[in-house]
Amino acid sequence: MADRPSSSDPSSSAHEGTEPAPPGVRAQFGRTRNALFGLASAHLKLLKAELSEIMGEIKRVAALAGVALALLLLAGMVATIGSILWLDEWIFGSIGWGALHGSEFLIAVAVTLVLLIIPASAPRIGLSLFVALVAGVAVFVILWLTLTSRAWGWVGDTFFGGLTWPFDGHAISAADRPIAAGVIVLAVLFGLVGVLIGLAFGSGLFNRIGAALGVGLIAAFVGGLFGALTGVPMSWGIAVAVALAIFLATWPVLAAIFVLQKADFEALKNRLIPKQTIETTKETIEWVREQMPLGRKS
Repeated sequence: MADRPSSSDPSSSAHEGTEPAPPGVRAQFGRTRNALFGLASAHLKLLKAELSEIMGEIKRVAALAGVALALLLLAGMVATIGSILWLDEWIFGSIGWGALHGSEFLIAVAVTLVLLIIPASAPRIGLSLFVALVAGVAVFVILWLTLTSRAWGWVGDTFFGGLTWPFDGHAISAADRPIAAGVIVLAVLFGLVGVLIGLAFGSGLFNRIGAALGVGLIAAFVGGLFGALTGVPMSWGIAVAVALAIFLATWPVLAAIFVLQKADFEALKNRLIPKQTIETTKETIEWVREQMPLGRKS
């Protein structure tokens, strides 16, 4: 009992009433800094999580929009191509004309857009359109009036009256004689021209002979097709289809010839190069050198 401290001991009372000392400025600064770093880290983690969700949503929207745009483009292509095929089948009675006319039209428009890059090409393109239109109308009139068929019929009656089919030996009828005459005459003429072209542009004897035979056969085949086409008596619908094909084929070819013959590529170069900016920059550099020379000349 004597060793137990008394509740009235003054030293014990003083020890129990003492509070811990407050932290110093350095300790408070460290705590504040750690709190700020933790808060910033939490905000960064929240931002990363939100950005990840946003990027995922952006990717989803972009994917859906891309698929929708692709489908719209595909729908436009299907509608355009289908309309061309249906229209040609309705007018001319065959989808083949639609495929031919559609392909020629798209190629002609593409060539025209490329040629419009060259300065002062629009009037020449317009001239090519006019000449191609005149050629198409002339072809339509000639085919509609069956002038070529009648001409080949006269040639067949005059020079190929006793012509027979090579397979069975029967005489060719008067109805088929214009086609046969056109095929024979134009195949021979085109073939001879092709042989001459092959001989002129070949190098070496054997190369020239090979080129002459190759070009001659291709030219003869093309001539035979053209002869068969011009030997058939056509209705007005087929005449229009052929004339339209001639127009669409002639238009880009003439446009390229007319434009490229007098193309001003120097003007095109000047349009694509910032010449004034370059000259102004050079003048500015020269002025700076005069005002602040890099070094004195010795």
